[in-house]
Amino acid sequence: MYYVSQVLYYELNIDYIVDTYCVNKDKPELQCNGKCHLAKQLQPVSNDNNSNDAISSLVEAFTFVYYNEYPSIIFHTVFFLENREKSFFHNKNYAYSFAHTHFKPPIV
Repeated sequence: MYYVSQVLYYELNIDYIVDTYCVNKDKPELQCNGKCHLAKQLQPVSNDNNSNDAISSLVEAFTFVYYNEYPSIIFHTVFFLENREKSFFHNKNYAYSFAHTHFKPPIV
């Protein structure tokens, strides 16, 4: 899971990683594109001292992927028909003609 999150974080933030962490900025012919930083992040954790660093890297990776702040929306209840009488004039507009059916039974 840790490796998947690191690769996902790398793919979503390539530009930021190249600008911030890449050690080969002065050698564009290598076309590193931040893969040096990704390789450092994917090295296996060998002792307990690095486990805290791995956990903090994992938290950092998922913070940008899954955190999305939405503006708060306030819904107001509006009653349009509060003091009006009910009207049934719309019921007079309905008509159905049996003469124009699309299905015709077979003639024997």
